[in-house]
Amino acid sequence: MTYKIEGKYYELNNEDMKEVRKNMKEFNLDEDTAARMFFEDWEYIEPGSKVKIERVKDIKEKKVYAKSEKARKNTPKERKVDTEKGELLALCKTILEQNGANVESVKTETEISFTFGENNYTLKLTKHRTKKTEA
Repeated sequence: MTYKIEGKYYELNNEDMKEVRKNMKEFNLDEDTAARMFFEDWEYIEPGSKVKIERVKDIKEKKVYAKSEKARKNTPKERKVDTEKGELLALCKTILEQNGANVESVKTETEISFTFGENNYTLKLTKHRTKKTEA
């Protein structure tokens, strides 16, 4: 569940939500009041303050995860090199050059830009994955 407090978004994970639900049952509270109690206990807000806490749907902005000091960083994934596509583009480049085209650039395993006659072209290679069969 995501909550907005003073312009910052806080995401409660499953363990945090278990604690909120436990407080709901134990103290007979609604979810918003129990969440306020959680945020007060973990010192995100001052106990007894009138700070507005609102429940929001998931958002695209960076969130601060409860019980952590800073927002999570998006870690970049390493791109897998597709040697098959590279070989196909090298073959296309050779064929184009043999037929009088001036190859200007080859982007990594994706596209070739070339000039044929007086016109500029871009040839883009897309690999389609096979559909997964349901078991």
